Amino acid sequence: MPSNKTDKLPQQSLASDDAGIMTAVAAQMQNSWEKKRREKETRFLHGAKADLDKCIAGRLEEFSTAIADLNTAYEKFVFEYAQADDNIRKLWLQLQHEQNKLLILSEKKHKTILENDGEREKGQVKGMAIAKKAVEDFGNLISSLEEL
Repeated sequence: MPSNKTDKLPQQSLASDDAGIMTAVAAQMQNSWEKKRREKETRFLHGAKADLDKCIAGRLEEFSTAIADLNTAYEKFVFEYAQADDNIRKLWLQLQHEQNKLLILSEKKHKTILENDGEREKGQVKGMAIAKKAVEDFGNLISSLEEL
């Protein structure tokens, strides 16, 4: 039996060595899987980040283009508004100038009418004096013919 004991020791030693090796291999395989999983996750995260960065860059470019378009449209609007405002101001100034001309003309016309009224009145008085004289002369002529 003593040899049986010695036979068991190497078998136990072999079994514990096998278990240790199996544990080491399992740990190594688990570490390898963990490492591969981390590498896959890292590659996925890098790929996702690259895609996200590409998408963001595209959206930023679109946003910048839209902002530039809006600024261009606003500048065009402001410029056209200023031109329209200048044109309106020019028209108001022309209107004011024309009103001043009309005022001057109406004042001259009024003055001329007043002067003409005085001359016409003098002419009418002179005409009535001539008519009166003619009526008197005609009356005298009639009287002198009646006497004859």
